[in-house]
Amino acid sequence: MMTAGPSSSLRLVVALLVMVSLCLGAAVTSSAWRTWGTPFAALLVDPYGAFSSVYLPRWNEQRLPLRHPNPVVACDGVPIDVALARQGRFPGQQLHDCIQRAHDAGRTHVSLVFLQQGQSLTLQQPLRLFGAEEVLFLYGVYAVVGAFLLWSGLLVLLLAGRRDGAVAYGVLCISSFVFLLTLFDYHTRAAFMPLFIVSRLGTGVGLIWLGYAFPERPVRFRRFWRTALAALSAGALGVAVWLLVAPHAGLETAWMRARVNDFSQVSLLVCGLSILARIRGSTGRQRAELLSAAWGLALLPVLVAFFVFFGRGLYLMVPCLIATLPLSIGHGLIRQNVLEVTAVLTRRLMAVPLVLAGLLAAAFTWRGMAQLLATYGVPDVLPGVTAVGVFMALVLVGKPWVDRLFFPATLQFRPTVEQLSDELAAPRNPEAIRDTVERVVLRWLSTSRAQVLDTSELDTVPHLPEDATPRLSAGAHLWTQESAWERKLLVPMRSLGELRGVLLLAPKEQQALYTSEDLELLHTIASLAGVALHNTQVLRELEQLRQAQVDAAHEEKRLALALLSAEISHEMAYPLNFFRHLLRQGGKGQVLDGEDIDIGREEIERLERMLTSLRRLSLPPPRLEPVPVLPRVRRALDLIRDQVQEGRVETEVDVARELTLLAEPDAMVQLFANLLRNAVQAAGPAGRIGVRAWVADTERVLEVWDSGPGVPETARDTLFDPWVTTRQGGLGLGLAVTQRIVRRFGWSITVHREDDRTCFRVHTPLDGSIQAVATQEVA
Repeated sequence: MMTAGPSSSLRLVVALLVMVSLCLGAAVTSSAWRTWGTPFAALLVDPYGAFSSVYLPRWNEQRLPLRHPNPVVACDGVPIDVALARQGRFPGQQLHDCIQRAHDAGRTHVSLVFLQQGQSLTLQQPLRLFGAEEVLFLYGVYAVVGAFLLWSGLLVLLLAGRRDGAVAYGVLCISSFVFLLTLFDYHTRAAFMPLFIVSRLGTGVGLIWLGYAFPERPVRFRRFWRTALAALSAGALGVAVWLLVAPHAGLETAWMRARVNDFSQVSLLVCGLSILARIRGSTGRQRAELLSAAWGLALLPVLVAFFVFFGRGLYLMVPCLIATLPLSIGHGLIRQNVLEVTAVLTRRLMAVPLVLAGLLAAAFTWRGMAQLLATYGVPDVLPGVTAVGVFMALVLVGKPWVDRLFFPATLQFRPTVEQLSDELAAPRNPEAIRDTVERVVLRWLSTSRAQVLDTSELDTVPHLPEDATPRLSAGAHLWTQESAWERKLLVPMRSLGELRGVLLLAPKEQQALYTSEDLELLHTIASLAGVALHNTQVLRELEQLRQAQVDAAHEEKRLALALLSAEISHEMAYPLNFFRHLLRQGGKGQVLDGEDIDIGREEIERLERMLTSLRRLSLPPPRLEPVPVLPRVRRALDLIRDQVQEGRVETEVDVARELTLLAEPDAMVQLFANLLRNAVQAAGPAGRIGVRAWVADTERVLEVWDSGPGVPETARDTLFDPWVTTRQGGLGLGLAVTQRIVRRFGWSITVHREDDRTCFRVHTPLDGSIQAVATQEVA
């Protein structure tokens, strides 16, 4: 619940206070239980014999003509001996002993003499027994309200950042808890009289201290006020010690007890008036803080003083009024964070005052129904059943009211999530998602700023904890390391376990506390936004991939066209060179050989077929026919005759005349021409090249070899790729075209180095069949 927990020493102190309070509560409850069934004279007096304003209206038919602190001086004609206090038998105890004797004697009334304004006043009081009503209202109600005060004070001590106001409130609540817890015992058994006296004075000191320090100490005369408070606390402690010791020393305490009563009333008024005076002289945030809690701090003391002074019959309302003090402080904490609390408001915290209100309502319902029981004969079980029903109804009705008042995110959860889901379905870019999330958050959350940050922008947020990124990546929200009024909330936006962004929120308006429901809704919004950001990233990546595929397809087509055009231009070089050779011979007046003319005619036909394929922009399936290999080899050698003669390259052909393969004649010429031209270029001047064929196992091998230096190892893997060449000035298309032809026929080609030869070997099936025929379309 807390972002910056209290110190270990403070936790230890609070834990000790809780343990002591539990032990004290158990002891006082046991003492109150032992009063059940004991007699009393339809009124209560304190241990000093003074009449008490703690009173139930149904004890007497008429209002008693007594006021606190009228002392009782005799019981059934027996004087109350104040001097016996030295022996530990206070006047109150003497009165209780007298009443017990009258009850044991079977009497129904007892005669009491009180001293009022110097005159004796004799009353005949009926004897009653302490029962459920007395224990419930004079102990149970006060103890429950006291426990509520204690819970409130310890919680503020743990969570508050403004220590002066928190300590003052804590002292007031702890003192009030002990005061309310021991009030019934003080008027009956007096077993915890010292605690009651100390707590009564402590409550007065706490009220004055709260009026001075809430929500923070005034700037002017700070040293003076601190000294005055210290002196007041020391004086109150001295008075408490004196009141405990004086009766045993035979000293009169009436005057001092009267001053203690005055001090209690005055402290209520001082607290209220000081708060009102500070409201009048304050501005801005301080004024807003005081106003948020003023209805309890200022009006409560005045009302309590009124009921104590003038409303003996309404004394039962005092604990209900006291309960409004922590409620007003809680309201100020929730709405204005008056004590700089570093906590998140949860429903469990609000369950305590809700249950308290239900218990008080049930108690008073039971009291009313019990009165009907006595008047109209209502069945005994009806008051209890009605009280339980009122408690359940109040809790059930109060829970939605509390949710609406303090947890508006509960009501906004479903519509906000539905709206955000609809709006996040449309945006396709991170900026639109950020705008949508920020707009939706600001629509229901009362904060001045909601911003979606990219993970790369985290470093720009000041006052981040050192482990901010790991904690956010793990899905935990965190706060910046600033004061409770300035710290910012960071909620992670995750998807598939990865941090996609961070939702940054400024403090709520008027520094109100964030609630657990706020955080739950913010986490849900952040999760939806994280998924949306992830989806946009996926869509962006898919779009990039699609665009890359489109670009690759375009590039592939462009390369295919470039390769086709380069291949055709590459292949046209052979017949053009041959025609150049013929024209050179004709230009010299030499008679052209008939075989050369036939070769030229066939090359023209092959060129026409190339152009036809180019016009169709496709490579047609091979038109297979038996092709003698040796004539294709010789034709290829004729096409490179100029390069062979120019380099004085020696050629060798070892191919059987009857060797025939299923292939295309033109493609066979193209295949051998490419391999042989590469061989001539690799062999160099006066080199050697050759062609041979043989049968190996289940395949037939056609080999073109040269005596050149061989293929570099670095070029072997890319040797047959387009545009790859090991020769300066080469295009790198010859072997690529050769591999395409080989694959069209379902053959394969490899390169080897044997002895001093580089060998390109074409592997064909032994039966001459075509194992894989593919048509390449070029678009």
